[in-house]
Amino acid sequence: MDVVDINTLSRSVLWASFAITFLLGAVMQKTGFCTMGAVSDIFIMSSWDRLKQWFLAIGIAVIGFTLLSYLGLIDPLKSFYTGNRLLWLSTIVGSILFGFGMVLASGCGSKTLVRIGGGNLKSIIVFMVLGLFAFMTIRGFLGVFRINTL
Repeated sequence: MDVVDINTLSRSVLWASFAITFLLGAVMQKTGFCTMGAVSDIFIMSSWDRLKQWFLAIGIAVIGFTLLSYLGLIDPLKSFYTGNRLLWLSTIVGSILFGFGMVLASGCGSKTLVRIGGGNLKSIIVFMVLGLFAFMTIRGFLGVFRINTL
């Protein structure tokens, strides 16, 4: 490919990504899609509707991942998550901290992005803290702790 084709292809991918994320954000805004909201709806309103949406999203993601893997478009063995051991303590502690974080932030990461799109200033701070801790867990200070001790 020459330079013009790469630029055209890059532009097409960016516009397609924008369109897909715009559509996803609109659907999430309209349906109130949120992990914490789905769980709280069960206990507060005895409604399983949002949890069903969540399970549908997981099912679509699993089918899509399997299809992309089967077609050879992605290599799941190169993923960060495919390890040969289960770090159960890390999983338990991380899950509890993530749950507390969702409650303090008034929703999960996807809900934070939807709220940023709606102009919520608190969500911008939540998003920056979420990004900082994600980076620290994978590459930074907490990454060293995770790899060496847990």
